[in-house]
Amino acid sequence: MAKWTCEAITARIRELDAAGVAISHTGVAKADLALLRAATRRYGSWRAAVEEAGFDYAQVRAYDEWTDERILGRIRELHSQGVDLSWRYVSTTADPRLAAAATKGAHFGSWRAAILAAGIEYAGVRRYRRWDEGAIIAQLRQMLAAGAELNAKAVEATDVGLITAARRRFGSWQGALAAAGIEYARVALRRPYARRGRAACQEA
Repeated sequence: MAKWTCEAITARIRELDAAGVAISHTGVAKADLALLRAATRRYGSWRAAVEEAGFDYAQVRAYDEWTDERILGRIRELHSQGVDLSWRYVSTTADPRLAAAATKGAHFGSWRAAILAAGIEYAGVRRYRRWDEGAIIAQLRQMLAAGAELNAKAVEATDVGLITAARRRFGSWQGALAAAGIEYARVALRRPYARRGRAACQEA
């Protein structure tokens, strides 16, 4: 990038996250070292740059704790305990951090891929259901309450059955969100987290 302005740094951080790249310090050091250096120079720290882009740094930092081996080990542990390994249950109840880490592009990219890599038959853990309009609306509201990402790209990666049924029943993903009383603009981009104050970006 020719010039790392404050706006360019923020845009690049969001772009990497949307592409499934872990935006933790370790993740970005591997994916885009120039961005990391520019952000640190202009904001004083990577944390300040990440928070200015609208992310919860505690969650971002948590991805550094997850290796592929730890993810697979945790999935197998839950499986041995007889825990429901459907995406819906793990992402909202059993271990949301595991689900979030596993589906990052830096790891497995999807919950299905993580399950298969753990040596577990996906058909045995996926919970098929008949998606009527009421069930879709109820699921969307539950996901919103649980803090799940509801933009189309995120849902396609985690529950293609839901988004396919929603588009069929309501004509579009946006239409399904509207039927559930969820404003599309609210989920199109990650909702910014409250910050203690705007980070001071030093423009050159």
